[in-house]
Amino acid sequence: MNILRNFIDIKGTQIHYRLCGSGHPILLLHMTPGSSMIYEESMKLLAASDYQVIAIDTPGYGDSDSIGENKTIEDYSEIIGEVIKALKLKKVHLAGLSTGSIIAVATAINYRDYIDKLILVEPGIFNTPDRQKRGYHGVKIELDKEGQYFVNRWKQISNGFGGNLTNDQAFVLFLDALRSHEHQHEAYQALIYYDLLNELSKISVPTLLISGGLSTRTEPMETFSQKINDSSIAIIENAANAPPLEQPQKFVETVLQWL
Repeated sequence: MNILRNFIDIKGTQIHYRLCGSGHPILLLHMTPGSSMIYEESMKLLAASDYQVIAIDTPGYGDSDSIGENKTIEDYSEIIGEVIKALKLKKVHLAGLSTGSIIAVATAINYRDYIDKLILVEPGIFNTPDRQKRGYHGVKIELDKEGQYFVNRWKQISNGFGGNLTNDQAFVLFLDALRSHEHQHEAYQALIYYDLLNELSKISVPTLLISGGLSTRTEPMETFSQKINDSSIAIIENAANAPPLEQPQKFVETVLQWL
């Protein structure tokens, strides 16, 4: 199953996306930093079950243009909503991982007429006073001639996620982290000012919450599900904070069973 790559212009911003298969559309949003590349295996599996699968690079990440500094989660959700309309998608299943799950929530609220079902993978509470006070940049890029930054970043990623990533999976995240470079902090800065728990009650579509059995998240999924009227929880064993990348087969089986 071939994955096609393309760009679409949204208000002067070039948005890169991957496309695979045909059928009812499923739209996938990635973590930060990251890109649609983390979904390649999941896309092929979903497309084999007669879905049209679209994975978008969030503005400023992967191959998508940045929308600049001091943006909000609503700004990011507006881009996603406009992509849905520009691609002439009438109703989509929308899935997001980590930061992508927060953008997916805002999109489901602000563009509810376009959303069929919602899948939130590894959501979290990011708007803490500590993060707002110190700023939340992820890992700042501080290059040095000896390349120690690259060594340290590789060790952090390859040993992260509960130490569950293969080298190939870690390499995908490593490349995405490097590619985001000067834009790496932008979605983080939007993230820390979005009051997720206060917004969840506004979701009006069936919602599946997914977490990895080895997740390092501190909040139980019930923290989120109890605020959403029609919600379910699924746990993917032998996955930590990036189930679609770590366990694409199990991730897709979980999604398909729920849909």
